[in-house]
Amino acid sequence: MKQYAYQWRALLLMVLAWGFAGLVHNCVSFLFPYFSKTFQLGTAHNGYLTGTLAFFWTLSILYCGPRADKIGQVKVMVPGLLLGGVALVVLSLSGSVVMLYVFTAIAGFGCGSIVSSSLSFLAEQSNPKYRGLFFGTAQSSFTLIGSAIGSVVFTRLGATSVGWRGCYFVMAVLVIFAALAIFLGGRRIPRAVQADEEEEAKQFRLLLGYKNVVLSAALASLTMMWYFTVAAFTILYLMEAKSLDAVAAGAIFAGFGSGGFIGEFCAPFVSDRVGRKLTALLAVMLGGGCFAAFVLLPLPAMGMTLAIAGASCFMSGAMAILNSVVPSESVPPHLVATATAFTPACGEFVGGVIAPVLAGILSGALGTTQVMLLLAVLPVIIWIGLLFLRETAPAVLARRA
Repeated sequence: MKQYAYQWRALLLMVLAWGFAGLVHNCVSFLFPYFSKTFQLGTAHNGYLTGTLAFFWTLSILYCGPRADKIGQVKVMVPGLLLGGVALVVLSLSGSVVMLYVFTAIAGFGCGSIVSSSLSFLAEQSNPKYRGLFFGTAQSSFTLIGSAIGSVVFTRLGATSVGWRGCYFVMAVLVIFAALAIFLGGRRIPRAVQADEEEEAKQFRLLLGYKNVVLSAALASLTMMWYFTVAAFTILYLMEAKSLDAVAAGAIFAGFGSGGFIGEFCAPFVSDRVGRKLTALLAVMLGGGCFAAFVLLPLPAMGMTLAIAGASCFMSGAMAILNSVVPSESVPPHLVATATAFTPACGEFVGGVIAPVLAGILSGALGTTQVMLLLAVLPVIIWIGLLFLRETAPAVLARRA
């Protein structure tokens, strides 16, 4: 076990990185009601700012994945988080809409550096038998801290004298703290693999030769399209279709964040034992059923809360497996960071940039209810695609051998 002597330290550092980066990823939706009043912004800017952050987050994933393979993950994550922290400080001082957009983009680019770098870091340092547990724990902190806790803390903090500027400053301190913790705690952890410099320039092209990576990227994109669009439109759907007020709709939607945390933590861990493919198939089937019940059945408030929580739990679990675990196990060690950059980048671009804009257009033309009905079809398509996925879990492959 000496080979994995640093795995628990690595996990703790990546939990901090994913949790505080999650705050940055979701901060626009938390704080928009406050800074929109300062700058007199319409609701359309909520989508534009979210899309801006997601777009530069995607660029960061694509840029930092191959570099992490080549120069080391810590050397990529620390500067990235410091850049994100400084951008958040400037955001807290913004005096114009232009500054708001520019430094939101820079914050997204800086904090997006942790995605593929952290996953390859964990893949190198953790025992392959527990890779699902480690990946799931790190990624679930994104939802727990960045969504469930962050939405409560920062929406309330923004309503106090601290205001939205103070909230951005607090986030900056947390992100910079994560960067310093990774620098002090991770710089002496030895690397397990080193990328071949001659291959570095063609790594993304090499990934196309691994069918499992291409398929998981496509399925992860569809899963993230479902996740981000449901997250963006559920409260509006509850207010329009169910005639609920914002407080009641928000209370029901709280189940979405809680369920997502449970799914992202548990599903990869379960898949360590029963297999990635079987776990993802069951998760998508159950998640799709819960979401169909949420949209189609006349449920009471508690029933809707449990249904959306179940949908988020199971779909988030499948998303975590497809986004990181499967790609990392489908390629040679020196391509892990690139593979775990390619898949989330595709998902972030499709789910975080394209899907909300497309859903907004459809919502305006057809209505929010029709958008939710269309989203109910996505799990069926994903489930069919999963049938063609090749199993990668080491424990399952060992039993078959």
